[in-house]
Amino acid sequence: MSKELFVNYNGQFHSEKEYIISPKNRAFRYGDGLFETIKMVDGKALFFHDHYVRMNAGMKYLKMGFDKFGFSEQYLHKEISKTAERNKSSDSSIIRLQVFRNYGGKYTPTKNECSFLIEAEPCTDIHFKLNEKGLRITVYSEEVKQLTRLSNFKTCNSLIYILAGLYKTENSFDDALILNENNFIAEAVSSNIFIARNDEFFTPPLEDGCVDGVMRKQIITLLRSQHKKVVEQSLIPDHLLQADEVFFTNTVHGITWVGAFKSKRYFSNHSRRLIDLLNATIHQ
Repeated sequence: MSKELFVNYNGQFHSEKEYIISPKNRAFRYGDGLFETIKMVDGKALFFHDHYVRMNAGMKYLKMGFDKFGFSEQYLHKEISKTAERNKSSDSSIIRLQVFRNYGGKYTPTKNECSFLIEAEPCTDIHFKLNEKGLRITVYSEEVKQLTRLSNFKTCNSLIYILAGLYKTENSFDDALILNENNFIAEAVSSNIFIARNDEFFTPPLEDGCVDGVMRKQIITLLRSQHKKVVEQSLIPDHLLQADEVFFTNTVHGITWVGAFKSKRYFSNHSRRLIDLLNATIHQ
């Protein structure tokens, strides 16, 4: 029997089985909200400042705003820690922090007050672990990601990722690349993408519609600290056929290496070195 988990709704704990969200909830009805997925290790929410900055920017653009409602960085970090402790998962857990506008109105809100919901799912790994077998990936081209100012945030509208996820599963792939309206690569289903060629690294710029990934930012910083050249430039699928290595980044797995795209096969030398450096960084 699995243990009961608790969620933190506006600072109060509830069983995850308890019905606490109104059917008029605007995130449910209209996707009127944002979320962050955060890894907690040894009681610390990793890279939380970067998560907070991205969510704060998204809320301001959606005309919500953290500070007005008391959602300071310190306050939210404390609530995340309390949620992990309540679920006995402070050593290692995956946190989902969701913020949404309170109900009222239809498409046009009648007010801008916000609520938050924090979930903490226990995780056995206190280190990032590289996948043993490289991913087999494809390109999802039935829909494209539109280029708007919302593209870089993690909004509650995740339909293109759902469709891309279904497509890769139906076609027996491990992941799929999502293209933008100009047919450049934006990202994968739940990750940013990097390619390595001749000891240089390339990743799509934010202007191409990828999520402004927190782990993407850490890996760029890590590579540059190792005196590696990192170029943010538009990529097309054919660039992968010229690459020596391809890997994905996100806050849950850190780095995931790609083993095959079409007829091309890859190794994981850079990925292995980077994940060791990443683990050394978080355990300093």
